[in-house]
Amino acid sequence: MDQRPPVSAYAAAVGMTLAFGLSFVATKTALKGFEPLLIALLRFTLAGGILWAVWRLRPEREQLTRRELGRLALIGFVSLTVYFSFENSGIARTSASEAAILIATIPIFVAVLGVFARGERATGRQWAGILLSFAGIVALVLAAGAAGGGSLTGNLLVLAASVSAAVYSILARRLLVSRSALFVTTWQNLFGALFMAPLALVEALVVGVRRPTAEAAGGVLFLTLVCSIVAYLLLNYAFRFLPASRVSVFINLTPIVAVASAFVLLGERLTLAQAAAAVVVVAGVWLTNSGRSGAEAATAS
Repeated sequence: MDQRPPVSAYAAAVGMTLAFGLSFVATKTALKGFEPLLIALLRFTLAGGILWAVWRLRPEREQLTRRELGRLALIGFVSLTVYFSFENSGIARTSASEAAILIATIPIFVAVLGVFARGERATGRQWAGILLSFAGIVALVLAAGAAGGGSLTGNLLVLAASVSAAVYSILARRLLVSRSALFVTTWQNLFGALFMAPLALVEALVVGVRRPTAEAAGGVLFLTLVCSIVAYLLLNYAFRFLPASRVSVFINLTPIVAVASAFVLLGERLTLAQAAAAVVVVAGVWLTNSGRSGAEAATAS
């Protein structure tokens, strides 16, 4: 029987996107006193510890089974360790605005993975949106650095993060149908920290550890409480009721929040060419995901 998703699922998706939009400015702030992978390790460890304590205090908490252990480890590795290794390293080398626009391509990669990895059928409208969005991506990547603070390497790293996020969207869907958002988010952060620890150690040995500033520490705290805990709880709650392709559409709001906050708080500005490329990217994402498709129906199962 087909049931309409609750309004709370859509509200959660919107709140998650607003938090993720602000995360780009927070990451730029944290990078003033911490290296990229150390930031990720700190936020996963702190968030995982807080969430684990909350989960343990629940009177009827869910039990972790051996069957789920491997899937939770994979989800934590892909969604946190891999994703933030690419994203933080990318943001360190490009502007927050450009990074946010490129992260908005996650729905495009979700659609492409659905076609090639899951055998879903894409409509002509979806293929047109995919091609349009990729054209905008190419234009934005080639224009890297025009507004100051951007780079080709940084933009490519952020694109790699988008691909890993799309993989996570596919992997997490089935588990979140039967498990609470708190349960999945807790173990997601714990496994993300576990796999990030050796990478952060190598980073520290190669580039060293800087003396953190109060501003940078505040950025890490914001990333931990608002982005790693609140935003991921909202994201996983939304995934419980909505198909991955529909949840990913809300990522369209991320660049709007990120560009606006980067303009106000960091003084970043996009050039006319970059703004035009951003419009093309978002238009392609909207075209790909507007309206219900066979791919969406398959993802919902």
